[in-house]
Amino acid sequence: MATIKDVALDAGVSTATVSRVLNKDYRVSEAMRSRVFSSIEKLDYRIHPVARTLRLGQSKTIGVIIPDMSNFFFMNLFEYMEETLRKNGYTVVLCSSRNSIEGEIEQLGYLMEKQVDGLVVVPIGTDGLHLSTVIEQGTPVVCVDRTFTDLPADSVMVDNEEGGYKAVKALIDDGYRRIGFVGGDLEQMTCYERYLGYCRALEEAGISVDEELVSFSGMAMHDGYYSMKEMLGKPNPPEAVFFVNLMICLGATQYIMEMPKETQDSLVCASFDDAFFSSLLHRCKYFVSQPVEEIGELAAQLVIQRLNRKEVVEATKTIRLNTELIQITHKEV
Repeated sequence: MATIKDVALDAGVSTATVSRVLNKDYRVSEAMRSRVFSSIEKLDYRIHPVARTLRLGQSKTIGVIIPDMSNFFFMNLFEYMEETLRKNGYTVVLCSSRNSIEGEIEQLGYLMEKQVDGLVVVPIGTDGLHLSTVIEQGTPVVCVDRTFTDLPADSVMVDNEEGGYKAVKALIDDGYRRIGFVGGDLEQMTCYERYLGYCRALEEAGISVDEELVSFSGMAMHDGYYSMKEMLGKPNPPEAVFFVNLMICLGATQYIMEMPKETQDSLVCASFDDAFFSSLLHRCKYFVSQPVEEIGELAAQLVIQRLNRKEVVEATKTIRLNTELIQITHKEV
C-alpha cells in the first residue's frame, strides 16, 4: 500500500506539500496540485481515516440521524446536506432512528464511537438530554425540522403553524366546514405546531374543533391508512382532511382509493409536504411545500461554522423559514 512518502517521492515534492494538497491549502499552486494528484492516482494512494483523525484532531466526518429512511422529505433533506458537506471536504454517515428514542440514542452512541466531528439530527422524543450530553463533550449539534426549548443547539425549521393554517384556510375558503386532521403525535413539535395552525384556521372561521374529526397517530404511511379508515367509518365523516405530512397522505390516499368512487369524489384533502409525484395524488388539492434545499444547505453550513469556530462561544441560532401553499388542479377521471 502506497504511503504519503511514496506520493511525495513520485511527485518530486515534500510530504508537507502532499499534506497541504490533501487538506486543500490555497497556498499550493494549481500546477503543484495537479502533479500531486497525478501521483496519488498513479499509486492508488488512500488516506487512512483513523490516522487522519489522530493527526489532525478531526475525522472530517459528519453524522446525520433521521427518523425514517423511507420518508421522501428526510431523504431529500439529506441529499442537499450531503452535497454541501461534501463540497466542504466532509464525508457523511447517515443513520436512522426508526422513529424511536431508543434508536436515536443507539445511533448517537455509534456515531460518537466513529469520532464524527459534528452531528445533524432530526430528533425524536420529548427532551434532548442525550443530545445535551454530546454538546457538553464538545461535539456541535444542529437540529433540523424540530428542536427542544432548552437544548443549546442551532436549528433549522419552517413555520409549521403558518403552513398548517394556510392549508386549512384554503379548504375553508373552498366552502368546507367539516375538516379532519390526521397524523402525528402532539408531543412532537412539528405535529403540535401544524395542529395549532389547523385550530387557528377553524377558529377564525367560527368553526369549533370536532374531536371526532381529529386522529393522532404516528407519522408513517400505515398510520395514515388506518387513521383514514377509522375516520371514514364514522357516522358523520369529514368533507375534507388535512394530513400532517406526506407519508400520512400517501397511506390515507391508499385507503381512499379502495373506497367506492362516490366516496372518493366527496372528499378533498390538503397535506403538509410536497414531492415530485404530488400531482398524482388526485384527492389532494393543496400541498404545503417546504424549502427543503435551503433547509439542508443551512443545516450543513451551521455545523461547519460551529466546527470552524469551535473555540468561540456564540449564542445558538434558530432559523425559521416560510412555506409555500401549492394548489394542484386535477383533471376529472
